[in-house]
Parts: sequence; C-alpha cells; structure tokens
Amino acid sequence: MEQKVQNKDFKVLVVDDDEDIGRLFQRLLGGPQTVHVATDGYKALEMARETPYNLVFLDIRMPGIDGVQTLEELKEILPDAVVVMMSGYSVEEEVKKALALGAQDFIAKPFRDINEIMTIEEVARYLSLHELTVRRLAREGEIPAFKVGRQWRVKKELLDRWIEQEVARNIKKGSSS
Repeated sequence: MEQKVQNKDFKVLVVDDDEDIGRLFQRLLGGPQTVHVATDGYKALEMARETPYNLVFLDIRMPGIDGVQTLEELKEILPDAVVVMMSGYSVEEEVKKALALGAQDFIAKPFRDINEIMTIEEVARYLSLHELTVRRLAREGEIPAFKVGRQWRVKKELLDRWIEQEVARNIKKGSSS
C-alpha cells in the first residue's frame, strides 16, 4: 500500500552558496513543510544522511564540490528525492549531465519577480488587515492570490494594481452617491 507524505513530513533541502536564495525558499515554501538550507555540497550530503528529504533544490556552481558531483552522491543517499538543479550561469553541459544522473528539472537564476511574491502574513501587514481576513479574501477570489501547495501567495505588483482599482472604484461609488 502506498503511503502519502503528510505536509508536515515533507522535507525540502535547498543547496546554494548564496544564503539569500536559501532564505527566499524558506519564505516561499515554509509553512507545513520543513525547509532546510545548506551552503555547500558537503553540508548537503551530511544533512541528507540524517534527514530523508523529499525535494532538493541544488545549485550547480558552488565552491568545493559542485552541484553535479553533489547530485551523484545525493542520489545514492536519497534515490527517491526529486532534485531540481539551479544556476545563474550558462551551464548546458552540466544540466545535461545532471538530468542524466536523475535530476528532474532545471531552474535558471536569477528568479524573475520571485522577491515580489508575498505571503498572506506579509499581505496582511501591508494592507493593515487581520490575517484571517486576507485568507478569506484570497479564498473567495477577492484579491489576486494563488496557491503554492497549501499556502496562499500574492504577487506584490498585482496586489498594488488591485488596491489602485479598489480605490478608484470606491471613489467612483462615493462621487455617484
């Protein structure tokens, strides 16, 4: 019988020598799942021996052991983990090798607009509203939100546009009264 992974048991490992990337993934993917960060391949392998990660985001170019070498050893430790390679460089050959070794996908860095994605908590602070009100608005489609797993996310640019439209609509409504 196949076992379903509970969200709280879903573990994500982000391996990148840029600590900001790790924090970004923690902010976006954090919540019911666990997100750990390693700043090099050696630390990632050490962590993988201790924790059964389900999903790994792995930078290709890092000091010490590179992402492809890390992937090769990581797949021996965690053969069922889904691995997504990342890089901000032109690394076509490394990507081909990584995919042949079992990586499932590749993401190019820098991530476009990713820093402009807000959590519900951040939207609540931004709008000076209670978090439950913002969740309800997102669920009802009243604000431009989308789901990542079980977590609601909002692009700041779309939120700002929605605020402008709501203000304009309320001004029109007030002047026509």
